[in-house]
Amino acid sequence: MLLPAPTPMAMPVARAVRSWWRFHPLTLCIGLLLQLHLGYLLCVDQLNPAPEPEQLVQIPVEVLRVQDRVPHLRVRLADETQQAMEFPVSAALLATARTPLDEAGERDSLPGCMGYVLGVPVRWVRDERFRIWELHCGPVHRVYAEFKAGFEAAARDAQRAMEWHGAVILLLTIVVLVLEHRALRRRGLA
Repeated sequence: MLLPAPTPMAMPVARAVRSWWRFHPLTLCIGLLLQLHLGYLLCVDQLNPAPEPEQLVQIPVEVLRVQDRVPHLRVRLADETQQAMEFPVSAALLATARTPLDEAGERDSLPGCMGYVLGVPVRWVRDERFRIWELHCGPVHRVYAEFKAGFEAAARDAQRAMEWHGAVILLLTIVVLVLEHRALRRRGLA
C-alpha cells in the first residue's frame, strides 16, 4: 500500500543559517593595509638604527635651505648637485624630531653656511635619503653623541605612539565591521 505524499505543511522548513562573516571586504582591506603600513614604519626604524661612528661617511656641503619636516636640509654637494638630507628622526607617524639644533637659533644660522656632515644613507625607503649624524657647518658643531641621544629618545616615543596607533586602527576596523554586519543583517543580506 502506498502512503500519500506528505503535504507541504507536514515538512519542516529548514531555516537558512546566515553567516556572521559577511561584511564589505573593502573595510577589512583598508584596516589590514593600515596595519601593514604601521608595521612597515616600525621596520624602517628597526632597520635604520644609530650606526657605529666608524660607519659614518663624511660629505662636504653648502646648506641651501632648512625646514622643520623631512627632509630637514637641502644641500649642495662638492660636484654642484643638490641633495636632501635629514636629521635622525623616526619614520613613525606623528613622531617628534629631537635634534640638538633646537637651541640658540642654530637652525637659523645654517642657510648659506659651508661645512661638512657625517652620516649614512637611509635604507628601505622609496626615495634616496641621507641621515646626518654629525654636523659641522659655520658656527654649528654638533657631534654624534648629541644626535644619537635625541634619536633614541624619539624612537622610544615613536614605538609607543605606533603601538597606540595600531590599537586604535584595529579597534576602529572591528567597530566598522560590526556596524556593517548589523546594517547588512537589517537589509537581509547577511
